[in-house]
Amino acid sequence: MSALQKTYCETIAYEFEHVMLPSVKRYGIEGSESIVVLLDQLVFEAAQYGVTDIVAGLSHRGRLGILTSLFEYPKDEVLRKLRGGSEFSDGSPHTGDMVVDLAKSATLNYPGIDSPINVDILCNACHLDSGMPIGMGKSRTKDINIARAKNNQNHTIGDHVLPVSLHGDSSFAGQGIVAESLGMSGLTHFTNGGTVHVIINNQVGYTTPASHTRTTRYASDIAKFVDIPIIHVNGDHPEELARAARTAVAYRQKFRKDVVIDVWTFRKRGHNELDEPSFTQPAMYKRINSRKSIPAMYEDKLIESGELTREKADKVRKQWLESLNIAFADSFSCNPVDPTRPPGWSKLGAPHEYPTEEATGVNTNELSNIGVKSVTTSESVTVHPRIERFHIKPRLKKLQEGAGLDWATAEALAFGSLLAEGYNVRLSGQDVGRGTFSQRHAMLVCQETEKVYVPLNHMDADSQEQRMGKLEVVNSNLCEGAVVGFEYGVSVEDPFTLAIWEAQFGDFYNNSQTMFDGYIVSGETKWGQQNGLVLLLPHGFDGGGPDHSSCRLERHLQLSNDPVDGHTDAMPNIYVTYPTTPAQFFHLLRRQVKRNFRKPLIVAAPKTMLRLASATSALNEMSPGTCFKPVLDDPTTRDPHSVKRVMVVSGKLYYDLAKLKNENPLGEHVAIVRVEELTPFPRRELFHVLSRYDNATDFVWVQEEPRNAGAYAFAAPRIKSMLPQHTTLRYVGRSEHAATCSGVETQQAAEHVQLTTEAFDGLRGLVADLVIDSIATQHEKQHDKPASVISASVSHRWASRAVYAAHSSDH
Repeated sequence: MSALQKTYCETIAYEFEHVMLPSVKRYGIEGSESIVVLLDQLVFEAAQYGVTDIVAGLSHRGRLGILTSLFEYPKDEVLRKLRGGSEFSDGSPHTGDMVVDLAKSATLNYPGIDSPINVDILCNACHLDSGMPIGMGKSRTKDINIARAKNNQNHTIGDHVLPVSLHGDSSFAGQGIVAESLGMSGLTHFTNGGTVHVIINNQVGYTTPASHTRTTRYASDIAKFVDIPIIHVNGDHPEELARAARTAVAYRQKFRKDVVIDVWTFRKRGHNELDEPSFTQPAMYKRINSRKSIPAMYEDKLIESGELTREKADKVRKQWLESLNIAFADSFSCNPVDPTRPPGWSKLGAPHEYPTEEATGVNTNELSNIGVKSVTTSESVTVHPRIERFHIKPRLKKLQEGAGLDWATAEALAFGSLLAEGYNVRLSGQDVGRGTFSQRHAMLVCQETEKVYVPLNHMDADSQEQRMGKLEVVNSNLCEGAVVGFEYGVSVEDPFTLAIWEAQFGDFYNNSQTMFDGYIVSGETKWGQQNGLVLLLPHGFDGGGPDHSSCRLERHLQLSNDPVDGHTDAMPNIYVTYPTTPAQFFHLLRRQVKRNFRKPLIVAAPKTMLRLASATSALNEMSPGTCFKPVLDDPTTRDPHSVKRVMVVSGKLYYDLAKLKNENPLGEHVAIVRVEELTPFPRRELFHVLSRYDNATDFVWVQEEPRNAGAYAFAAPRIKSMLPQHTTLRYVGRSEHAATCSGVETQQAAEHVQLTTEAFDGLRGLVADLVIDSIATQHEKQHDKPASVISASVSHRWASRAVYAAHSSDH
């Protein structure tokens, strides 16, 4: 009877919506109603094994019916959304999503089960199956955190959380993210104890028949390569689906591996309710339209067996229809209850609250000890002699001197200091343990046994009360999309784990663009779902060719909601930085978890700067009272009044320009200002620096990227708005280019020489103007004459832009 009620609730709801809201696309589950029975049985069976939480990734197909009939989503709120309203409360800052992407967590109770079951419905973008790896990362992290909270010493991944993922037949067979996610499902640092995958196999993809959507016989065949069981079941028989659910959960709990349930069913209407499916599948829909619905067939079976009467079935339908009529009336006046914030997030500020910042410096003695620990191994570990010579000994020497610290050392100090404060750090990506450029060596491999040793995980606590965090070094499989999605899931679930994904080269993030667009940068705006994921994207034009040089700064900046005029205190959706010193990098990493809020952080990470002697930091730059600086002024400027040209630059090009400035006899008349944080754009900080150069008449943005790339298009209008009247911002850099850069090393080198040379062209004329102006001013003072036309033209009246001194963008 329970199974009948659940399947009928689906059908009645869709018929009701079809009558009341005929022009709304709902992507109904008619023809696959028995899926609700399957999901209900999965949750119940998991609870029997002691599982307390479900992480459910739903598909478009049938989402609304599943949410209302099984996961208790308020029907009036769903109908409000179908009528064009928001799923959030009145006045909410969140913009919402499509009706078929609704999500709200639920708590279910079952007879005979002592504890309620928490169901975490994933927020997911419309890109098919993109939520699959996110659910994996979220469920693994949730399971580990529950075990820690219970102090479970005999914990096995998957003891407390069951992930369930719904798929369409065509997307499961066709979307590459499915193969990527399955491929990492059994890996040590990615396993979640097994996901139960449910394929709603209606044997057609939009308008494309199954014979054109895959080469294999079954939609589920892609799962064969990971050696997991696949259960095929006829969706016409709800009881068989319940049996399949029991089998799947039992296998998963026994072997902690994924299971696929391929439910063969059909789609009553078109891809959505406004489609006409017989345009492309006339024979299929003749058969579909001539058959009974699954609930009607099951009702007949129960009546024939004497387990149900027609009157009882009519009563169920009537009650559900009455509840829908009431909900429809209420939908005109209801004010939805916003989703509750997940555990842990309540300790942080809400997404729309103005943030507070904490100092990120650490006692230098503590840092020095952490640095030593970062290269200290056990006696049983034999370290490679080259690592001993070129990594361990130099680090110890520089720590002792307190100067010349490189990027890998600063990173280790950031990680170690966070671990000592109880934060966890998860560093994931291809070859991150050693580092793409052999710079990190966060994990050391014994040359005799190949045993992996992570030095920072062997730091001693100062007291019994001190809880040490853990550094999880994850050399991922060779994919980007699924791994980034997984790490996003980790970050969404646990705000106190510093989750980091590092690309081998910045360009490689391209394969995970869906995760950036649909989740990382927009999830908070759409769903109120914050994340603090850090993305390290090595960037720099140093001969790597068009696919190993650019992290595409321009694309990330285009995704920023930073206002061009800057005259608002809008909260940024992302932080994009291009730090030029190890100390800056140190503070960025610590700032990410020391704040009272979370935002994704995209870092244009170093390549050549990793070992550049001039790109090092002293230990005291990370001491108490120090912090990340969005703008760095020119440290070599002796007299700001003598500067005629101000170069504004972001990233490693600074060091090339600084070298040329030092060699140029007129270099004292140039200031090179670094913008370390590109979004939110540091208007106040940059204004304060630029306004020091009150005699400067030439302002130049210099970059190594082509003009149609890099940060120029983003930064230029923001800088121009703060410059004095009658002053503009010139561009110096490569011209527009279709590819990222040239793959011909000699050509790239020639372009680099040309742009750095051009940055200093015309300097003699500017200095001559400064001399003439100085002489004229002295002459006028001596003869008590009014200011000349020349001096007036040099006077910039910075006060006319004073608005930037009163508005802060340092969120």
